[in-house]
Amino acid sequence: MALLHDRTGRFSPLLALTLVGLCLPAAWLLMRALNGDFAGAASAGPGLPPGFGDAPGIGGPGGGSSSPFGSGAAPTFGGPDRGPGSDSARPIYAAIHFSGDWAIRFLLLSLMITPFRKVWHWPRLVLTRRRVGLAALAYAAGHFLLYALDQEFVVSKIASEIALRIYLAIGLVGLIGLIALGATSWDGAVKRMGAQNWNRLHSSAYLIAGLATLHFFMQSKLDVTEPTLMWGLFGWAMGWRWLQRSGDRAVSLLWLLGLAVAAALFTALSEALWYGLATGVDPLRVLKANFTIVLGLRPCWQVLIFGLIAAASSLIGASRRGPERQRAGRDSRLAPGGASS
Repeated sequence: MALLHDRTGRFSPLLALTLVGLCLPAAWLLMRALNGDFAGAASAGPGLPPGFGDAPGIGGPGGGSSSPFGSGAAPTFGGPDRGPGSDSARPIYAAIHFSGDWAIRFLLLSLMITPFRKVWHWPRLVLTRRRVGLAALAYAAGHFLLYALDQEFVVSKIASEIALRIYLAIGLVGLIGLIALGATSWDGAVKRMGAQNWNRLHSSAYLIAGLATLHFFMQSKLDVTEPTLMWGLFGWAMGWRWLQRSGDRAVSLLWLLGLAVAAALFTALSEALWYGLATGVDPLRVLKANFTIVLGLRPCWQVLIFGLIAAASSLIGASRRGPERQRAGRDSRLAPGGASS
């Protein structure tokens, strides 16, 4: 029952709810497997984002070839398309992607814990960070094992696939990094490695998250809607850490509003650049697609909404933080004759 209790031995509703939430995707995957969802006839592979193929008013009237991506756009990165009847369209491929998607989501969630712990002034939130990171490792390992199962655990075939497809190699590097972090995510590891070395190793979580998102981009081929969203949230998390270097800016409503806008612009530009490099589509047409209602809420707007909600929620932390009392404490430490720490 240690998973449900904090270090003092008391039952922790926060840790219990976190554990349940982390297990829900795995339970859903198991239910689908038992229901036979990953067996049977092949399904069609992913194409362009919904609505992109026939959206009017993007590059010309009538949609079709005038969509922001055109009718003949073909991916440059990540290998061949996944079409109906291909190996990649087999139902087990859905399970592979499901586990990989949740690995990235939980990895990014682990990066969000520190920002929101500070923004909400909720120190106990840090208790969830280790298990969220370990969940990301578990889903990433499951992602790789399902891929190996699809390759019938033939080591030579797996190795050749990884060597020939750069996005698989990037994913493997990210998995190895997560294993290293998971293997040292216990209190004794800090003592054995030393705090400085341990912190240096675990700061690589940012690089791993970037590699995981790049892997997500490259294997998604044409429709990179969710990878773009993940990349935008990653950009927000990195931007917040840059604000943290300046102290109070990381919890300032005004600076967090600016971060929301900057992260949204970063997301839109990244999406346009990706499509320009991977498909040869005019980036300006992709940027224009963000302002077409028929295409739905694009990732840049979702990142903006996320950032605005995070900024607004900083008011909760401000009420808990007690800014007047905090300012008085800082002034007393700086006063002449005060005790130094």
